[in-house]
Amino acid sequence: MKYPIAFLLLMSATGAWAHPGHGGAGFGAGLLHPLLGLDHWLGMLGLGLWSRAAGVARPALATVGAGLALGAFAPFALPLVEPMLAASVLAAGLMGLGVARLPARLGLVLACAFSLLHGNAHGQEMAGAAAAAGAICMSGGLMGLGWLAGSHAGLGKAGPALVALLGAGLLALG
Repeated sequence: MKYPIAFLLLMSATGAWAHPGHGGAGFGAGLLHPLLGLDHWLGMLGLGLWSRAAGVARPALATVGAGLALGAFAPFALPLVEPMLAASVLAAGLMGLGVARLPARLGLVLACAFSLLHGNAHGQEMAGAAAAAGAICMSGGLMGLGWLAGSHAGLGKAGPALVALLGAGLLALG
């Protein structure tokens, strides 16, 4: 594909990349679930990139895991979840771009808020603790990919910029 950014923006417009319609039970379904939403991919990659640049990889992973779990088991569904998810992707990219000016603790609070939101969206569609555990594990893996990508000199700033751009695209298309 010659224009990967255009391809990703076009793919983000389709309902197949949004949350409704791919629920399931069991650990395997949970592992697969985060891979079916472009917003979740981008959000977790963005948080991984930010955590690398901010030097808070372990606290960020723990915070995100706890936020996902709390959101997944919340007894209510958050309103306007799709636009809020897109906004969280945009914010995750902006966090990576502004890492020098963003206090690490504030970044961890934002990461927790994003994770509660993503966990709630996934928790409303999946059934059971095993599925939630699978989704949390895969989310950690996606964050790890972002963290690894952040070690590449060219991706340190380009990665968060791309996440922010695609998050803005998701928000505009939502």
